[in-house]
Amino acid sequence: MSILNLAYSDNSEINYKVSKFPDGQQSITITSGIYNENIPVLIKSRLNPFMDLELIICATQCLKEMGVKNISLYIPYCIGGRSDRKFVDGGINYIKTVIAPILNSQNYKEVIILDSHSDILEACINNFKKNTNVDLVRFALSLIDNKDGAQGRTAFISPDAGALKKIYDLAKIFKAENVTTASKVRDVLTGNIVRTELPTMNLDGIEQIVIIDDICDGGRTFIELAKVIKQQTNKPIYLIVTHGIFSAGIGELNIYFSGIFCTNSVKDINETNIKQLNVF
Repeated sequence: MSILNLAYSDNSEINYKVSKFPDGQQSITITSGIYNENIPVLIKSRLNPFMDLELIICATQCLKEMGVKNISLYIPYCIGGRSDRKFVDGGINYIKTVIAPILNSQNYKEVIILDSHSDILEACINNFKKNTNVDLVRFALSLIDNKDGAQGRTAFISPDAGALKKIYDLAKIFKAENVTTASKVRDVLTGNIVRTELPTMNLDGIEQIVIIDDICDGGRTFIELAKVIKQQTNKPIYLIVTHGIFSAGIGELNIYFSGIFCTNSVKDINETNIKQLNVF
């Protein structure tokens, strides 16, 4: 399989040139690297923001024009990953009616996404393949205590019931015997989160606590959860999120977390307290 890497051109086995026209149109020209159209091609790209999708489609059509028939797409993070329903009257289901139809029109052999947020996303995209966050958690744990696995030293916390199955799967892999699920209490009228609740944890033998989830946008959910954890213990707290958007910055997150771990699925981050796993 040959790689066409739109995220990092230096890592691309297929060479290309990106052009941008005065009206904003982007285009791609493949300059070398296609030696046999029968060899499958994997396009690697970020899909955040929407303009990334234009380059993905241009690259796909370039390959098809050159006779390549077996094309797969690797987009670790899919824009609108949480927009999996129509939230208000007059709105849209962004994944189902905007993103998925465009991707599906290209007839990819596989569309590979890392730790997707929603079953809706998985159901809407044809030939979907999911990569798990196991490598990220292994990466984070190795840096937290220089050992491959939790081995009873680390407590895993799920920020809500929606992430619980993934947390338990990870706990089995890394031999974490202590798993706790937090809950968000919402206002029945507005739907806004009014408080975070966490059962009393048994922290015997625990050296550190990790919160694991798929996406960190502004980070308020994790900050409020960390506040509740600190009411029970002064042990260090770490945050492991697959997709780090950090739209509100990391200043307040740094107050509560001894370390933050994410992939570079959304962007490269140069912050002392953030360690990233390269997924491209």
